[in-house]
Amino acid sequence: MSTPPSGKPPRVDFYQINGGFRTPLEVAGILVGKAFPGAREIVITGPRAALEVLDEQLWERPEGRFLPHGIDAAEAPIRLTETCPAQAEILINLDPEAELPSGQYQRVLEIVPPDEALKARLRERWSAWKARGAELHHHVLK
Repeated sequence: MSTPPSGKPPRVDFYQINGGFRTPLEVAGILVGKAFPGAREIVITGPRAALEVLDEQLWERPEGRFLPHGIDAAEAPIRLTETCPAQAEILINLDPEAELPSGQYQRVLEIVPPDEALKARLRERWSAWKARGAELHHHVLK
């Protein structure tokens, strides 16, 4: 079940890359910067190679700001991991091919890359989240 402790289904936001944005990692970095420190717990899941690139990126941007994070660092408020945790305040998914997580999350952020095959996979994720009763939102990034 993907319902948070409040009993309310999660809010799931799909961010479609468009315009000036180029990669899911760029978008993930921006989303983390906007969510922290308002969110106490942010978990980013994806393939190890992507997490390592994002780790480096979060040390450099946003400029002049520290985002406390780490790969597989359980104590960090921003955790980068290959596996979805049982619960998180915010879960950011970098892998459109991943199974839908079954934990408890207040918000889930899905990033929709410009690749048509991956868009199709994310349409399936949209339908799966909808079937679970999630509150769905779509954003086209410009």
